[in-house]
Amino acid sequence: MQSDLLFRRVMKMKKINAIFDGLTDTMAVIAGIFIICMMFIECYEIVSRYFFRSPTVWSVEFCEYMLFLLAFLGTTWVLRKKAHISVTILIERLKPKTQIYCNLFSSFMGVIISLIIFWFSLKTSFENYVVGVKVVKTYALPKWIFLSFISLGYLLLLIEFIRQFSNHLRSLELKKGEGKTSS
Repeated sequence: MQSDLLFRRVMKMKKINAIFDGLTDTMAVIAGIFIICMMFIECYEIVSRYFFRSPTVWSVEFCEYMLFLLAFLGTTWVLRKKAHISVTILIERLKPKTQIYCNLFSSFMGVIISLIIFWFSLKTSFENYVVGVKVVKTYALPKWIFLSFISLGYLLLLIEFIRQFSNHLRSLELKKGEGKTSS
């Protein structure tokens, strides 16, 4: 009975993890599409400006918005893939158990920082929605839309840091188990 309950929990967590991974993969694909769109928009701008002497008024602004959004769409995927730039010269020289403690600490700090930024960006998004603040450039767009992407990005980062923290805890338990069996 106990093992059946544990099995169901494990399967449920695997399904939740697969859904989360699918969401972050989708967001990374959207970020990649934004990069491609920005490239085409800038090429269009160059051709229209220099060959037809008819520059657009919207291209720079749209590329700015896409660049802003893609940063928050792709960061969780980059974190999950461990593709962030990192300096590992010190960590690599540590014992494996100490490496796990360092990873636990960095994941814990990621949880705390992501939680703080998520909370404040969510609060600010809501306040901007209520007040009706707009970003006014060529077009006047509601500011809360952009701020909500910060909230979404940091919520997903928070979840990924929690996942990494729990994975490092499991690694630590395995290391402790190895130490007991070898004694």
